[in-house]
Amino acid sequence: MNTTSFDLVIFDCDGVLVDSEPLANKVYVQMLAELGHQLDYEATLREFSGAAVFKRIEATSQKLNWTPPANFLPDFFKRLAELSLRELKPVNGIRQLVESLPVPACVASNGARDEIMLRLKLADLTEFFGDAIFSGLEVPHPKPAPDVFLAAARAFNVPPSRCIVIEDSVPGVTAAVRAGMRVYGHAAITSVDVLREAGAMPFKDMLELKRILSAQTV
Repeated sequence: MNTTSFDLVIFDCDGVLVDSEPLANKVYVQMLAELGHQLDYEATLREFSGAAVFKRIEATSQKLNWTPPANFLPDFFKRLAELSLRELKPVNGIRQLVESLPVPACVASNGARDEIMLRLKLADLTEFFGDAIFSGLEVPHPKPAPDVFLAAARAFNVPPSRCIVIEDSVPGVTAAVRAGMRVYGHAAITSVDVLREAGAMPFKDMLELKRILSAQTV
């Protein structure tokens, strides 16, 4: 019988399961440009990786002394949904990783439940998680607070010390560390050094992580 050093794997959604961060950033930068504010795409992508759109708007409003129009948020979500239908893809290697796991897996994201479910469906990943989805909007405090990760652990009756979190952003890594969980950081947008400083064990791609986790099964 195989034994592991972990009993539950908790995945972030955006940037870990689905390659959605660039799409959201593309829509955001385009909408700001239409309103007369030119943002650097790469810098904006790095700055807001893992951040909820509300935090993105708040930071931009302060920096530019800008007030978003009343229809900005619904327009953003509408455009992002349309772009996702055309272009959203799973992160390379994620199917092989999830299929190899010897323990249960779930999703814990700051996004709304409907958004998470739609992205999993578009990326053909729904079968792996079913209803095992935890939203940061359904707990008292979203990431970087630990609430959503702790909710996932409680639902599976697994101690935080036996949970592994897969993240790609500083807020997510911080939340996992605060939850007392081991966390691996996908260094796709956020750098290896930044992820490590936040408390994660960085990795470059999902096949590398698959090898790391497989080595922990005996």
